[in-house]
Amino acid sequence: MTKVSFGVRVPNSGPLTSVENIVRAAQESEEMGFDSIFLHDHVVWSSEMHRHHISSGAHEALAEDQSADFYESLTTVGYLAAKTSRVQIGIACLVMPTRNPIYAAKQLATLDHLTGGRLIAGVGLGSKASNSSNEFEVFGVPFGDRGRMTDEYIEAMQAIWTQPLASYDGKYVSFSDAEIFPKPLQQPRLPVWVGGWTDFAAKRTGRLGDGWVPGWLSPEEMGRGTQIVRSTAEEHGRNPDEITIAVEKLTVIAKDRDDAMALALPTVKTSSNTYERDVDEIQFALDRHIFGSVDDVKRRVEEFVDNGVTHFELKFIYPTMDGLTQQLELWAEEILPLYR
Repeated sequence: MTKVSFGVRVPNSGPLTSVENIVRAAQESEEMGFDSIFLHDHVVWSSEMHRHHISSGAHEALAEDQSADFYESLTTVGYLAAKTSRVQIGIACLVMPTRNPIYAAKQLATLDHLTGGRLIAGVGLGSKASNSSNEFEVFGVPFGDRGRMTDEYIEAMQAIWTQPLASYDGKYVSFSDAEIFPKPLQQPRLPVWVGGWTDFAAKRTGRLGDGWVPGWLSPEEMGRGTQIVRSTAEEHGRNPDEITIAVEKLTVIAKDRDDAMALALPTVKTSSNTYERDVDEIQFALDRHIFGSVDDVKRRVEEFVDNGVTHFELKFIYPTMDGLTQQLELWAEEILPLYR
């Protein structure tokens, strides 16, 4: 049987975000047997995006008096390291062009020690949400350069993690003989998962990444992208079997399909024009995410597994924290045992 793992997005942003709720989601996920927890990353986040780009929680949880709170991902990882003991803790994904790669390499290596080697460093160019919140403008990042910047920043961080005296010479970052410790606890290096649904992201993974974690792709599209990852890895003398193929999926699981769809659709519709891919028709989302009864979810998970996916980062849609708990319990009872 294919080894498949499952992670849960915790609410470090969204209408239900709070320190208490972040910890509750993390600890309940660990207690119920999930393999990982994930946070996402934006430094600049607008009130408009808070209302229309819901990556945790649900449309029904929005209130007029909410501020656009978004707890910084790396800081929060350090806090959750002390609140959990077993689950991997991932970021999906750092908006890499807005991060100083030398400082980020130091932070991530430190966090790898604080988590006991449980860290997954997801990196990306920044999504449509980054652009809509003026995040690139605030940081002075040229929009057209973000791909090349991300490539260099990944390479620079990997140099710092693997070289006693680290050197890197690029257009956007250069340094020589930098003695930066500690090195990551995980060896030979900290795992870097590349975000993004494009062919460019799949190729970036094959060249530089230890995992690929796209969002809005169907099972068939994942199969095609997986082949791009694998062929690119082989072209660069890398073992494609050592690269994790993951997906980031909105999900609702319920005993009744109609109940699941009634919960999923308002949030999908609210966010339809703010995700990284525009959702002109709801069917587009239904073809790419995981909504429905237990049997529906089982079938959809297997469709992704059949197309090469070995890890699921689950973005549950829930109007209350008790609602999240109920879905975690149902998933843990009905889906996790199939892959253990």
